[in-house]
Amino acid sequence: MANADNLKGKGLDHRTTSEQREIAQKGGQASGAARRRKKSMKAAAKMLLDMPVTSKELQQKMKLLGVPEGDSSYQMAVMVAMLNQAMKGNVKASYFLRDTIGESPSDQIRREELKLNKAKFEYEKAGTEKEKASLAEAIQAAYEGRKQRGELTPPDEPDGDQAGGEGANSDAD
Repeated sequence: MANADNLKGKGLDHRTTSEQREIAQKGGQASGAARRRKKSMKAAAKMLLDMPVTSKELQQKMKLLGVPEGDSSYQMAVMVAMLNQAMKGNVKASYFLRDTIGESPSDQIRREELKLNKAKFEYEKAGTEKEKASLAEAIQAAYEGRKQRGELTPPDEPDGDQAGGEGANSDAD
């Protein structure tokens, strides 16, 4: 842990607002530069992999495997090298190839779990909609039944005797 005595007068809390702002601005600029550098490394890697192969030896190896000349990029060369290693018994190379084509067991399990979760959601959604529909039908049927038995007062009557009328009928039940 840092010794707090070393920070006296140098920590941000002892600096003026303009000094704090200047330090924060320098930090933000450095962070942006690092992000751009990382982004450019990714772009450089993509560019290098997409470049056509110039090595005659690599071109010959790819031609022997049946790779058309127009597809002779360094990306293809890497895949050819991985294939050669996998054929020699390199298990990690075979895992790399398998995962690259999307046949990783963990990916397949995740896809199956997503399918099951989606099916479960749809099933539950359908069940909820059926329950709502059956509840609405039950309410409607109860209403119609009470209406036929004359337990409901017409809506055009004032509040007057509605509660008393229902109470009297419920005593008869």
